[in-house]
Amino acid sequence: MKQTEKKSKEGIQLTIIEAVEALMEENKINQAALARKINMGPAQLSKCLSRKGNNYFGIETLIRISDCFKVPIDKLLGRTASSLSKKPASNTDICRQIVNLMETGTVNVINVTVEENTYQPNKAAANNTANDPANAFRYEKKKSPYKMFYFSNYRPLPDMKNMNKSEKKSVESELNANGLYHPKRIEINAFIEYYLKLQDLYKKDDLPRAFFEQAIEDRLNQMRY
Repeated sequence: MKQTEKKSKEGIQLTIIEAVEALMEENKINQAALARKINMGPAQLSKCLSRKGNNYFGIETLIRISDCFKVPIDKLLGRTASSLSKKPASNTDICRQIVNLMETGTVNVINVTVEENTYQPNKAAANNTANDPANAFRYEKKKSPYKMFYFSNYRPLPDMKNMNKSEKKSVESELNANGLYHPKRIEINAFIEYYLKLQDLYKKDDLPRAFFEQAIEDRLNQMRY
């Protein structure tokens, strides 16, 4: 058995398995019958229902199972109305993640200046705010300095301008051995692009929330690094 096949399923996929099994028991239907009803191979369904391995339920399969049992997909995902809102991470959690990313060299940090839309105190109307409080602030574009984090697609290398020939040869040897690109960061950037595209569809009501979350979970399960 391959090592990848021994991986235990966790999170949303395990929730789906338990929900499907409960619906099968409730409706007195076995795997073979369910496979026929959703037009899926019995062996493939068995692999998806297994708690080990890397065979997962995709969106189309979830739709067919949802239609078969006449239940909303949210039920398969273990979601209720109260679970739709996500609690935002605390500042402590966010800062710990940022520290981890910086200390492990996962992200690059640069200084940038961002032009932002702000409301600033209206000094010109300061004497008249008692009579007209609406003029206490005025719209203003303001440039603010920030630290910008990004995942470079290229391997981090030292500045070669002041290197001698031996040092440059060592860097070139590293490039020849490992290549120019950083596959782990490339995968992260690809995921971010994918997530933002799906999020845009979800915000436009072109993609149900359950499909959006399942698609993201599927993509996360497929990541190599």
